[in-house]
Amino acid sequence: MTARIRTLDHVRGLSILGILLVNAIAFAQPFAVYSQPNLSSLPLSHDDLAVWWVIETFFKEKFITCFTLLFGISVWLVGRDRNPADPAYRTPLFRRLAWLVVFGLIHGALIWHGDILLSYALTGFVFWRWQETPARKLLLWGLGLFVMGTVFLLAPNIMTALSGEPVQADHGDLAALISRMRGPFLVSMAQNAAVWAETIVQEVLGYLPTTLGLMMVGLGLFKTGLLRGEARTRTYLGLIAAGAVSLFLIGWQARITMAAGFPYPQIFGPYALANDLLCLPVALGYVSGLVLVGRTSMGAVLLHPLACAGRMAFTNYLTQSLIMTGLFYGGRGPAWFGEMNHAALVPIVAAIWIGQLVFSTLWMAWFRYGPFEWGWRCLTYARWMPIMK
Repeated sequence: MTARIRTLDHVRGLSILGILLVNAIAFAQPFAVYSQPNLSSLPLSHDDLAVWWVIETFFKEKFITCFTLLFGISVWLVGRDRNPADPAYRTPLFRRLAWLVVFGLIHGALIWHGDILLSYALTGFVFWRWQETPARKLLLWGLGLFVMGTVFLLAPNIMTALSGEPVQADHGDLAALISRMRGPFLVSMAQNAAVWAETIVQEVLGYLPTTLGLMMVGLGLFKTGLLRGEARTRTYLGLIAAGAVSLFLIGWQARITMAAGFPYPQIFGPYALANDLLCLPVALGYVSGLVLVGRTSMGAVLLHPLACAGRMAFTNYLTQSLIMTGLFYGGRGPAWFGEMNHAALVPIVAAIWIGQLVFSTLWMAWFRYGPFEWGWRCLTYARWMPIMK
């Protein structure tokens, strides 16, 4: 495994684990509670608020940002494997994205409504034409789209909040939703599909500019060598410093949000501004920390399980959904939906982290790819791929 691949896999592994902690509350509670924890039917304890602050400050938006940066790189890497004489629809990249659309539809509608695969696949088709763009242009356009897309999403709620007009959010009957999600298998699956159908168009179209922008930034930074781990140490130290300052500002904003009682629409407007804009410097700070640790011999050994988890990110992402819905959705297991807030979810997330790090390390000692990665690769290249080392 080359140094370049190790760098990407370290980041991918950390991202897929970090994303689970952010998503955990959306598996365990109605999706409205994801953004407004005070909507939970359970009282929020001091521990719940402390865990929310940690997630909001150090995890939320940061690891999905890292993952999106890497997806732009993967589109370019797969896009190189093509015969120039072949039409676009016969290329490995087209098949890879087309199958990801299928996986996203299945995952979102039948397993968990918070799916990101469909959004990545459709944005990947838009990103297609940018693959051979020079690094400088990718970075300029990418940053512009990221900032403009973020402001566009937050602007309506910022204006409403500044107007001072009272606004009441319509979250529907959360108690009825909890009851359906804890019901028999077909009832909970139908409710999940209904939530997915209500949100997927807004997710894909609303977040397309920011997702596309981050893919551009990721590929641009890869082409400059920064995401290959080839930049100077002082560059990475500077990014870590910028990330630390950003974390301070995000944490300060999170404390204001918590003290105000998670008010609507402020939580989707001015109170989200720091996190949504500064998640990129924090993500690059995390990446820089991994690069510097991975440059040492001891660090490379310690990060090996993380690299294995990164090489199996697709498998681990889908497995997380199966485990969490198995625990919280009705007709699959204990049906704990609506019974836990943030603090109670931490031991579950930690157990999954440990399990996936151990399993990924053992699996990758014998196999070239994770099981879902192998299947996706076979479909991408339209041939049977070797899986054993």
